[in-house]
Amino acid sequence: MRPLRRRAAGASVVFVACLGVSAPVLAAPRPVYAPSGSSFADPSVVSHDNRFYGMATGSLVPSAQGTVASGPWSAQGPALTAKPSWATGGGMWAPDLERIGANEWVLYFAAPVSGLDDNQRCIGAATASSPLGPFTPVPGGPLVCPGRADVPTAEDTIPGRPLTNAGVIDPSGFKDSDGARFLLYKTQQLPSSLRIVRLNAAGTHVASGATSRQLLRSERIVENPVLVKRAGDYILFASRGPYNLCSYETIWMRAGGLGANAFQDVTQNPLLTDGNTGGVCGPGGGDIAAALDGGQRLFFHGWLCGGGPCPVNFNAQTDEGGRRGLYVGVLGWDARDNPVLHKFLGPGE
Repeated sequence: MRPLRRRAAGASVVFVACLGVSAPVLAAPRPVYAPSGSSFADPSVVSHDNRFYGMATGSLVPSAQGTVASGPWSAQGPALTAKPSWATGGGMWAPDLERIGANEWVLYFAAPVSGLDDNQRCIGAATASSPLGPFTPVPGGPLVCPGRADVPTAEDTIPGRPLTNAGVIDPSGFKDSDGARFLLYKTQQLPSSLRIVRLNAAGTHVASGATSRQLLRSERIVENPVLVKRAGDYILFASRGPYNLCSYETIWMRAGGLGANAFQDVTQNPLLTDGNTGGVCGPGGGDIAAALDGGQRLFFHGWLCGGGPCPVNFNAQTDEGGRRGLYVGVLGWDARDNPVLHKFLGPGE
């Protein structure tokens, strides 16, 4: 989502995500993966063959592998073989790893391009036969990019976007219950716009004749969409607020379909905040993965300063020493199919 600058939990506790109910404050969890001297930001995590595989923001997409959700985790090097031909220098932001078939994997990422302002990006895709790659960029132009003459031609040119010059970041794949594949993403700059476009069965191209549409628009920063389906409804998880502050948080929204403007940014549904996580600084960039026990895990990042969370007044754009570590919680659903977080997992638990 953004550039890199430089628990122990006892009994199971539930985050209540219902309207008007405050979530209990927990002791701060410990990160399950925090590489020395570097970040693991904007994590995308999948489980496969009794292991977890993670991707993060950085040059050519840093990857990691975990024996279980709580680790131990180990660095696996860059996932991409090279940047795509249309990309310029700079890191790949907020990648998303998706399994398409038995030996088919797609990695989505946001990369800088010529013709856009600094830190404005376009979205590309790469393929591999295993979750750690190496991933090779799909030939041709980007998957999603503004429809302008001075930037590479894309399959989705973001019709009706709020700002003509805004790039796109935070790609996130979604497979619906009927097998249809989609890509969600965020347009950069304010107002925030979360969008969705239908993909082909391989997840590598926009489906023939498909046009993207806006799912949500907000005057605040809302980004990092992750979509799941529960009992016929669609639950959209997202990050809200400035990524560089401890107030960055994880929220959720519900809609009965995926039509235009189906979701509304709400204040009553925070899932992770610096307050209800016991002081994790900026708990955002969330992703959901199937657990080895059949449940679900919520992976997210938080700012670390030294051996613990950064102080509440930390600002990654002006303060030195911050890096983002990987946290994990046990995700569940209440009787109304609202998401709840039962507890955090510490390293090795």
